Amino acid sequence: MNFKFKEVYVFSLAAALPIFIFSYALFGITGIRVVLGIIFVSFPFYVLLNRLELAEGEKFVFSALLGLTALPSLAYILGFLIPFRMAIAASFITLISIAVLFVKCKNSRKEN
Repeated sequence: MNFKFKEVYVFSLAAALPIFIFSYALFGITGIRVVLGIIFVSFPFYVLLNRLELAEGEKFVFSALLGLTALPSLAYILGFLIPFRMAIAASFITLISIAVLFVKCKNSRKEN
């Protein structure tokens, strides 16, 4: 395990653990579900921002803000065309696909 990965891992745990404890203490299992939801909607943007040269804290904050604004907006707009639950899933899958494609493009450029 390289140093960069260890740094990200430690930062993630240090940020997530107090949030989970606080959420559980205040709201119970519902608080944990909300925090997990925020993590899941922020993940595609974190992967996309990983391409930029930002500090880990900046990537974390920007991905959370983008996840809380862009994903619900896309799901809302798509919800006019298809059922809302399907729109949420489609938006999430689309953003994950875009993030994976960006990572694959980056890796293929490094190989050439």
